[in-house]
Amino acid sequence: MKPRFATSLEDAVGPFVLGLDVGSGGSRAGLYDGSGREVGKGHHKVPHLFDARADGTSTIDADQIVEELCEAMQAVLAEAPAGSVKAIGFDTFASSLVVVDEAGNALTPCITYADTRCHRQADALRAELDGISLHERTGARIHSSYNAPRLRWLREEHPDIFGRAHRFMALGEYVAFKLLGKPVLGTASAAWGGLIDRRTGEYVPELLEVAGVRADQLTNPSDPSEVVPISGTPLAQRLPELADAVWVPVVGDGLTANIGIGAFGPGIWGISTATSGAIRQLVDTEMTKLPGGLWAYRVDAHRTLTGSAMSDCGRVLDFARNQFKLPQDVAEIDTARIFTADPTAGIPLVVPFLSGERGTKWRDSARAVFAGVSASTTAEDLLRGSFEGLALSYMRMADQLIEVAGQPERVVLSGGMTGAVPAWLQILADALQKPIEHVAISRSTMRGSAVLALEQIDPAGDLAEIPVQRIVEPNPAHADYYRERLARFEILADVA
Repeated sequence: MKPRFATSLEDAVGPFVLGLDVGSGGSRAGLYDGSGREVGKGHHKVPHLFDARADGTSTIDADQIVEELCEAMQAVLAEAPAGSVKAIGFDTFASSLVVVDEAGNALTPCITYADTRCHRQADALRAELDGISLHERTGARIHSSYNAPRLRWLREEHPDIFGRAHRFMALGEYVAFKLLGKPVLGTASAAWGGLIDRRTGEYVPELLEVAGVRADQLTNPSDPSEVVPISGTPLAQRLPELADAVWVPVVGDGLTANIGIGAFGPGIWGISTATSGAIRQLVDTEMTKLPGGLWAYRVDAHRTLTGSAMSDCGRVLDFARNQFKLPQDVAEIDTARIFTADPTAGIPLVVPFLSGERGTKWRDSARAVFAGVSASTTAEDLLRGSFEGLALSYMRMADQLIEVAGQPERVVLSGGMTGAVPAWLQILADALQKPIEHVAISRSTMRGSAVLALEQIDPAGDLAEIPVQRIVEPNPAHADYYRERLARFEILADVA
């Protein structure tokens, strides 16, 4: 079992902060000390699910999220000394949209990053606009995950709602609006919406024009340092214990996922392996050239988070268990034998795009491909091939990340999927040909939001070193196998 990266209340050091995290599976709050360690049992989760439908809908009620976060904060504050919390850091899943009327009420549920109902508008914008130039400028592709096609979809297909819109908000901004009395939108959260210039932090006029929105319907982004006092706000009335704290503008969960596992220094890759997967690195905001398969989201005047993502990571494991007639209990599958064995030519080549492709070519309609399957192929072969396909997906993103920032000094990884099947890291290390540090930390994204809060109120503070469960070294003899497989993977992916 993974050791908890935590401390007792008696051994905790100030200042205390709260980390808030809204993910696809729930809203969480956690109490952290000045070293970035979780304090005691000071964490609470309120589970939820997106409303997902066959037409591409993926939404959740924004007011529900406000209440979930208040419930989670109240539960956590019961563990904290009175008045000890000095800051709140906050992240949500990225690229969200809530339409708000003049009275401040939500006209729509929160439309999430996974909502694909605007795919036709994304296609139209790709035909109308210079996508290469805009990608270089905003760091985001013209894609259904982002807000330009989403706003056009609302205008074209729901003109009644669009006509009543007073403001268009990100989910975390809406939460701040309800709890602080004014919308507070972090630069990193705005960047994940795909509408701001990655170098200046300002909205791109051409995108606002094609979306049909005015700049005054959007909130000007704030860097993390632009904290908001909680004193005198509705939140202070509801939770007086927070009256002396400050609120750090909301950021996207990709940023805090990296910060939470310690991947925020120069030359460090952070890899996430949850339901979805990603590889990211913090770089200088003056980054001059952005490869087409990467995104780049401005954090502040000095830092940009660049990398790429895949929609299917842990979902591939779930698919394999359900469809390959494998045991539902992962512990009953001999993953150590399957994943650490030497690669062989008889393993199927798998493009694991169960939910379409994000990085590196951003094709919504792409689907999974299983090639090289014969009558002798076993369920274990299909499982091994599926995880090789995941490793190849990371490998193609890593190749482009190297173009931006060179070879990494460290590769740090966390995520529930790897916790379930840790043996697969040998496949990933062999594909990347880099040592991988699997860090021993739970709730890393929430911790990242807490560390970002500490950065604002105690920049000189010392963070505790995150324990490493193990370091997986690559086998150089397997490098050619994965490089050859990647070449064939790309051919298959182009027809997926």
